[in-house]
Amino acid sequence: MGSSAFIVKQWEKAAVLRFGKIIKIVETGLHFRIPMIDAVQKVDLRTMTVDMKGQSAITKDNISVGIDAVVFMTIEDTEKVITRIRDYSVAVSKYAQTAIRNIIGQYDLDDLLESREEISIKLKDEIDKLSKEWGIDIAQAGLQDISLPEDMRRAFAVQAEAERESRAIIIKAEAELKASTKLAAAAKNMSNPNAMQLRILSTVNDVSKDQSNTIILALPLKTLRAAGLQGVASLSAISRDTKST
Repeated sequence: MGSSAFIVKQWEKAAVLRFGKIIKIVETGLHFRIPMIDAVQKVDLRTMTVDMKGQSAITKDNISVGIDAVVFMTIEDTEKVITRIRDYSVAVSKYAQTAIRNIIGQYDLDDLLESREEISIKLKDEIDKLSKEWGIDIAQAGLQDISLPEDMRRAFAVQAEAERESRAIIIKAEAELKASTKLAAAAKNMSNPNAMQLRILSTVNDVSKDQSNTIILALPLKTLRAAGLQGVASLSAISRDTKST
């Protein structure tokens, strides 16, 4: 009884083979087989990961890059995966390596760095074409990392630094242009006598807030009269006339 019974777990399917031929596919539960005649081969239906690190490839512009990729796959057809492929995990890994090299070779380095999502979709579709014949579904494929040669990394670092300096210079120049425009507008306004007088009086008011200061100003008579200091303006005029005589 013990040798004839077998259990299929929730995440499995099992093929019962009689004299080397699949006679049925069974799912979760308790099942029986004929001892010495029937064999049972189980297949795990959970998503499996094929990790491909350190793959080398050459771009369209002949630059060698290192690729880290990952492929997620699930068993779609139990009978096919048993009868059509011996070690499906190794087979998918080997074919994915070939697909990566072929796809990377279609891109220049700059396009490669900007098109990771597009490349991941192409990689999935390419592997899926063949794996479907083995009863395997490629759920997802993606590029985890793209590593560049040391000299290329230095070149990119220099380029990035130059771009940052260029942006800083442009931002500073734009700020100076705005400031000069405002200053020009202010100078134009100050050419108006009334505006200049108001500016002078505002400055006097700011400075006079500190009572410990004694302020002596030489102001034009027009400014004093505009401020309502007619008496001071008259005294100033008399003092000026006296000195002139």
